[in-house]
Amino acid sequence: MMKSVETDKSNLVNSQRIVYFDLLNILAIIAVVAMHANGIVHNNPKIRAWNTSLIVDCICYWAVPVFLMLSGATLINYRKKYDTKTFFKKRFLKVLIPFIFWAIFMIIWKIYTKQIIYAQISNIKKFLNFVLTNKEEPTYYFMFEILGIYLTMPFLTLVAKEENKKTLWLTILLIFIFNSVLSNIFPLIGITYNNSLTVQVGGYIIFVLLGYLLSTQDLTKKQKIFLYISAIVGIIFRYLITFILSKQSGKVIKSTWGYDQWHSVLLACSVFVFVKGLRINEKIKNNKKLLQILKNVSSCSFGIYLTHKIIMYYEIIIFKVNDSSWQWRTIGVLTTYLISLTIVYTLKKIPILNKIVP
Repeated sequence: MMKSVETDKSNLVNSQRIVYFDLLNILAIIAVVAMHANGIVHNNPKIRAWNTSLIVDCICYWAVPVFLMLSGATLINYRKKYDTKTFFKKRFLKVLIPFIFWAIFMIIWKIYTKQIIYAQISNIKKFLNFVLTNKEEPTYYFMFEILGIYLTMPFLTLVAKEENKKTLWLTILLIFIFNSVLSNIFPLIGITYNNSLTVQVGGYIIFVLLGYLLSTQDLTKKQKIFLYISAIVGIIFRYLITFILSKQSGKVIKSTWGYDQWHSVLLACSVFVFVKGLRINEKIKNNKKLLQILKNVSSCSFGIYLTHKIIMYYEIIIFKVNDSSWQWRTIGVLTTYLISLTIVYTLKKIPILNKIVP
């Protein structure tokens, strides 16, 4: 009888899962791995491989914004399920504890592998400065972005209500114009933009609000087409501006880098809306086996984010990989993801260790 009750409860949870959230979660972490495998985009623009690494970076640039959108889509209505104290407790256990563990682990591991020296963290002040500036692992910058979003979430839940949706769309439009478009376009055409003329809520909040609104409202066919075309224009814009300016200067010019810029916002929204509208969502939802597999794979994404740079380090050493080679920048994405997925999935099955890859 007890087994039957547990099975019914599991089936109920699965039936309530939103498939496209899991799909976006999986696709986003693969895109993150792809950008890191193409990390030469941050280096010498004079080599030929840089040209294609920039293509990958431009196409995959939606990954981090979509993670933020998923936070808005899944958490902005948390008050319907539990109070703010419980919200912070859940976030603390799921995100902050694993981050602290892996930050410390990264420092110990990088000292062991001689990527950093002990003198850099020889006292508490140096240690805290090291971690707070992401010196232990540059890709961990995202942790402070997402933790900042969590700190803001109780406020957002008060304004993100059905009767306020028109106001939220207006707020997003204003953020987009002043924070994402003008602040980016003006410097490119030689006009000094006063950065005080912005919506004073922080650029990344736009993704949280967009995730909430786009998950609760559907766009018309014309709106979707306009969005997709705009996203493609944004990809081309970012590529050409970066390509031309970098080739001219002989170094990477990052004037189009920034997740809150207009092209990034449009790209993230287009991917979110596109995946949401896929017909495969219903097919997966009606297939309990596929739904469970998707759930298991999706649940590993955070752990993959925390650990995949370690996997990449050993792949490069063991297989003597040239990080500029096309094999590493394509096939390496798949191998890194699959190895990381296997390790994280295994850790999730081990008591206590599963707390560091929730």
